[in-house]
Amino acid sequence: MSGPARPFDGKLTEEFRGRLLQAREALLRTVAATDEEIAGLEAPGPGDSMDRAGANSVASLASGVAGQDKRELDEIAEALRRLGSGAYGICQACREPIALPRLRAVPAARFCLTCQEVEEVAP
Repeated sequence: MSGPARPFDGKLTEEFRGRLLQAREALLRTVAATDEEIAGLEAPGPGDSMDRAGANSVASLASGVAGQDKRELDEIAEALRRLGSGAYGICQACREPIALPRLRAVPAARFCLTCQEVEEVAP
């Protein structure tokens, strides 16, 4: 499975490593804060059944957000692996290089813009 290689020089590699690590750090802070909030919402406390139902709904919503953040952390980890292996910046569908502006906007991107649009429409 060989495709075109993107010649990332040291400067570009470090730029994207920095972007990915910065995104990971921000998400880790968000996930930690969300987990603390969820624990606080799930703790039993005084109040009537309506108060507890509202708190449980908020906790469920916050838990879903935390799950999305954790999936994004997995995407970042995978992008760092690709960066180390030389596969970073190559579309996983068409094997063409992903445009640098797209990578700068979405450092963990796995697909070029065209293939991403196809991915989003696919069932």
